[in-house]
Amino acid sequence: MSFSIHGVGVSNGIAIGHAHLVSHALLEVVHYQVPKHLIDQELARFDQAINTVKHDLETVKAQLPSKSPAELTAFINTHLMILNDHTLAEDPKLTIKNEHCNAEWALKQQMESIVEQFDQIEDEYLRERKHDVVQVVERIIKVLLGRPSQVPVLEQEKAIILVAHDISPADAIQFKHHQFAAFVRMSAAQPRILPFWHVVSIFHLLLRCNVQEHLSAMVNY
Repeated sequence: MSFSIHGVGVSNGIAIGHAHLVSHALLEVVHYQVPKHLIDQELARFDQAINTVKHDLETVKAQLPSKSPAELTAFINTHLMILNDHTLAEDPKLTIKNEHCNAEWALKQQMESIVEQFDQIEDEYLRERKHDVVQVVERIIKVLLGRPSQVPVLEQEKAIILVAHDISPADAIQFKHHQFAAFVRMSAAQPRILPFWHVVSIFHLLLRCNVQEHLSAMVNY
């Protein structure tokens, strides 16, 4: 079966390869009750996930080349600031305590509340900062789900086209250590990470359709 997908190319060249789908962790969050005697353990699990993401971002920041654009450091600092914000780092713990729910669910509910507040902002630039919140939450939830916090090195990467809903600047920086043939982003969000692609040096395509529907063989991580 053959089909064509139309998108917006943001770098030169063509890429041919197998699609590797990066799963959307937010879609995998389930709600379950946590027994009262395990609440403290769930709170500790949440705190550990926050600290792991902080450590990962600090590591990426420390490894930035001295000649990197200042915007790279600014984006990472923004994500660190979001991680340190009380509404994200502390408020979900109240939900865990009061509702006896799992950390992933509590965090997702808090994210949706924050995003709703951003949607009420009239200024377009500030309103789009909600995507930073979503990306940070995505990283935390991946840790809570036991996913690797770093993009793993795959076999024969030059023959792989990475497909994802979105990608954070921190992940984009990590791509310099990989040799993917191309990257396809399925979301139609503001393409604010495009200036970073000279760091990544791969073919990048923005698609305004659901690529996932056309992928018959997918490998998730």
